Amino acid sequence: MVSRRQLLAGPIGAAAVAALGRADGAVGSGAASEARVVVDGRPDWGAVRAQFRMEPGWVNLAMFYLASHPRVVREAVDHLRRQIDANPLSVTAGLSLPDGPTGWPRVRAALADYLGAQPEHLAMTASTAIGLGVVYNGVRTRPGQEFVLSDNDHFTHVEAARLAADKHGARVRLCSWFDDPARTTAEEVTRAVREQIRPHTRVLGVTWVQSSTGVRMPVRRIAEVVRQANKGRGEADRCLLVVDGVHGLAAVDEDGARLGADVLVAGTHKWLFGPRGTGLVWVCPQALDQVRPTFASFIRGGGAAPLSPGGFLAFEHAFALPVSVAFHQRLGRTRVADRVTELSTRAKEGLARIPGVTLRTPSAPGLSAGITCFSVRGRSDEEVVARAAERRIRLSHASNENRPYPRIGTGIMNSPDDIDTALTAIADIAR
Repeated sequence: MVSRRQLLAGPIGAAAVAALGRADGAVGSGAASEARVVVDGRPDWGAVRAQFRMEPGWVNLAMFYLASHPRVVREAVDHLRRQIDANPLSVTAGLSLPDGPTGWPRVRAALADYLGAQPEHLAMTASTAIGLGVVYNGVRTRPGQEFVLSDNDHFTHVEAARLAADKHGARVRLCSWFDDPARTTAEEVTRAVREQIRPHTRVLGVTWVQSSTGVRMPVRRIAEVVRQANKGRGEADRCLLVVDGVHGLAAVDEDGARLGADVLVAGTHKWLFGPRGTGLVWVCPQALDQVRPTFASFIRGGGAAPLSPGGFLAFEHAFALPVSVAFHQRLGRTRVADRVTELSTRAKEGLARIPGVTLRTPSAPGLSAGITCFSVRGRSDEEVVARAAERRIRLSHASNENRPYPRIGTGIMNSPDDIDTALTAIADIAR
């Protein structure tokens, strides 16, 4: 396993530093370039913001839907694209980033380090939706078993379970983990989970950070509930904990592979700012033989590699992923998560003070992350988003979710001024 220190001291970290320097217009040594973005060991958030090619004159608080590429990632993608255009066979003969060879082994090593995992336990996909389909379709399931999910999970998670259940003669059962998302507690959630796991529950599917409510599920505590429920069960009857982790990855300071889940699925083109069309599936070693491949894979080796759908894809995007990881590691995962929390707390506290606005996301940082949901009395979610856009503020709403609340997403490209501008506009809309 490659350590974070090795990554940052080695070629991946060097490439990130050099690219960050180019993004700031710096010329000279890597150390001088680094100082432009990281000052006295801390990120310069203004310099970080300059990495993103954001539309001038707009406040964009919806970047978590499909992230903008930082310049360091754009340049890596362009560098690889030129090689493929010049010689498409370089995909198999060897592609290089500015600092050296890249390909699936390097991609998996970088992501494994970020997740606290082993590379061989990672499969590569193009998105969370594809990863969930790979997992649910592959889980060894008998007729009569069930997949238990929540009515607050993203529709792609529910549909992946439904489609697989139809094939396996299983069923999907939707539950509610809480009554009021803004007032929920870890105790309420774990109690509900404990009550809903049955002897024939084959998969418990949860979302690390729900896009429809902003609730950050207490995955570690849920994992302990599942562990207790599995006592005395054989492998074919064991309840597997499958986590949709796309809005937790790089927004929460946690090793995704150490949350206690059996499977973690996430796109990397959201909070991690990975190239668009990239994603991962991590499978714990004990569950590897419980998930079968669905597609022929182009990634060699055992472990989770055979779960990776094969075929030709945007290799210049996939093989640039190590640069995205290095970008976050250079800033510091804890500092990135703290910045996300700082801005989301500012948004939640401000929304709670506006008459006619109801906060729908827990105010406690431990039960939330970078998505803050709210509602405005007498206004639909579409109307709130549209009226904010009239003021050149981009919000979003979960149009395919059970509860389509307007949402504020706070990322490292945002500033406190962005939040305050949005709050002023929401207050005007609420009048």
